[in-house]
Amino acid sequence: MAEKSTARISAALSLFSDPRPPTNDSRNYNTVMACDHIGPAELIDMAEAQLRERGVRPEAGMCFRWSENPADGMWASIVTEIERRGEQWIVTRLDRNREPLPVDETGFRAL
Repeated sequence: MAEKSTARISAALSLFSDPRPPTNDSRNYNTVMACDHIGPAELIDMAEAQLRERGVRPEAGMCFRWSENPADGMWASIVTEIERRGEQWIVTRLDRNREPLPVDETGFRAL
């Protein structure tokens, strides 16, 4: 009986596992619901890459934004913003809209 329960639990958990091979990245992102747009994890990566390129260390109060008009999906536009608080990046805005954004308001930017 216990073997059947364990097998069912394992089968259920396998539905939520990430099929991609593990990386050496120390961060563990939950990728159960993959999206076809840039999410908070990718925005954090872009912000840190830009700061590294500029030779700047992340500091409290730094804010970055990504916005886009996805080609497919149920949302016409998506806006994600992050802010550095202490040693962490915090998502401060995650909007999904039924109307597209003007093209000049899309993309990556420091706020």
